[in-house]
Amino acid sequence: MKKILFVLFVSACFVSCQSNTKKADGDSKAESTQVVEYENIELTVSGMTCTGCENTIKNGLKQMDGVAEVEASHTNSKVTIKVVKDKVKREEIAKQIETIGYTVEE
Repeated sequence: MKKILFVLFVSACFVSCQSNTKKADGDSKAESTQVVEYENIELTVSGMTCTGCENTIKNGLKQMDGVAEVEASHTNSKVTIKVVKDKVKREEIAKQIETIGYTVEE
């Protein structure tokens, strides 16, 4: 009887250790997620005359995949876009702004 209890105890410890190892492996996978790099793109945009224009540009650009943040200022005609590096190109942003109805100055 003692041998059976000992075997059961050892088996239970083994199973417990295995499940802890699997959890640790899962945790290490979660920790090794890829770090996202961002870059800022600044454009001079003409045609913005008010905060409504700023919001139109912000909303139009935020719909693009890879755009994280947008700041627009009609007073200095600047739009600054924080994008995922190597995911969105300057030309794509300029095209989107022009599609919305504003002009990007080169």
